[in-house]
Amino acid sequence: MEKMKLGLTCISEQLKDLDKKKYSFRTMTRKRFLDLCETEGKSQAISQLSERILHNLNVTKSIIAHCIDTGIAHYRMSSALFPLITDETLDLSIDTLPNVENIKHALKQIGALAAGKVSIGSHPDQFNVLASDNTDAVRRTINELNFHAKVFDLIGLPQDYTAPINIHINASPKGTGCGISEVANKFALNLKKCDTGLIKRLTVENEDKGTFSVSNILLFHNYLKQHYNLHIPVCWDNLHDKCNNGNPDNNLLANAKLCKATWPVGVTPVFHWSEGKPEKPRAHADYVADGNLPFYLGVKWEIETKAKDKAIARLKKQIKIDTNK
Repeated sequence: MEKMKLGLTCISEQLKDLDKKKYSFRTMTRKRFLDLCETEGKSQAISQLSERILHNLNVTKSIIAHCIDTGIAHYRMSSALFPLITDETLDLSIDTLPNVENIKHALKQIGALAAGKVSIGSHPDQFNVLASDNTDAVRRTINELNFHAKVFDLIGLPQDYTAPINIHINASPKGTGCGISEVANKFALNLKKCDTGLIKRLTVENEDKGTFSVSNILLFHNYLKQHYNLHIPVCWDNLHDKCNNGNPDNNLLANAKLCKATWPVGVTPVFHWSEGKPEKPRAHADYVADGNLPFYLGVKWEIETKAKDKAIARLKKQIKIDTNK
């Protein structure tokens, strides 16, 4: 029987049950940073921010070790590891942090720990819109996505789709006569402004409402390939497809296979699996309701349920298969 490859997203609820303070990520709001600058000076504010970042990286190391111990094959890194670093108004960067060497060492340790055991990906926040009409929003998006790629480079991850950086398109055609090609043209032109490390890792995901259902995101994928020689794989999300499938006869599993075909030969696709709440279908439930997840597709499933690794542990018992490989 084929091995199921399950992926944890961001947080380990099992580790937090052991010690919530130790295994929770720490953030810092912009307001808090500016208040510290005013009351204690900017250097002290940066020092506190730097310590929180190092803490977050140490938590990440613990989560990856936990994934190895529990047979979880993939980990989606939190997009909140480096609070405020990409805020253009604060003039911050990794290289100017007071404990930059410790931070870079921690990133290398993450890579060394995961190598050959746990693959790593990321899912930057939805405010990242490469096809936006707002030039400021596009600039911020490019800055943010390049930063994610830089972090992956510092970890030592390959510049390919084995370390995917996945985003939503989050844009729709505007105006009479406009179509998917309009969005794809803006997306492609702005993507070409990004760093190589981002371009070589970027994937796109079908959305739970709006234009980019599976059928349309596949048209988007093909258009980029034909007109720009950009081969952007599609990350299939089962819940999004269920919520945004215009054809009631359209088989979801068939859509998953079509999305799988957009990935390069030899690369295991990373897909998303979750289930909606009965009262709110687009909201992620705590657990997977049953063990009928199509593990035989030969992909890595990021389990997007609220219970995180608790849901993975329950799922492994439900399906009763070896998930260690």
